[in-house]
Amino acid sequence: MLEILAIGYFTKKIRAIAEEKNIKPSKWIWRLILTWFGVEIVTIILIFALTDTDIDDGIFIAVLPALLLAALSALFTVEQLKKQPDQTSDKVNTHVIEG
Repeated sequence: MLEILAIGYFTKKIRAIAEEKNIKPSKWIWRLILTWFGVEIVTIILIFALTDTDIDDGIFIAVLPALLLAALSALFTVEQLKKQPDQTSDKVNTHVIEG
């Protein structure tokens, strides 16, 4: 439940920053979601691989750091978006031949 709320919060934040910079937000939202779940899954797998705990007993021990690292990856994605230069909305199409 908290995970869904956190992803929703970061998605809104990315959308607002992208609109300020005239950048298409869909690329950054997909990047957020994929890194969130990727970091979370890899962290859980690593914790179970490095510690010799049973899945039933250690799920809470594995999920808590995974959520924290996933949130850090979302913050990193937001910071990367903030560093992007502003895009101008009136780009000139140089490929059109006037005749």
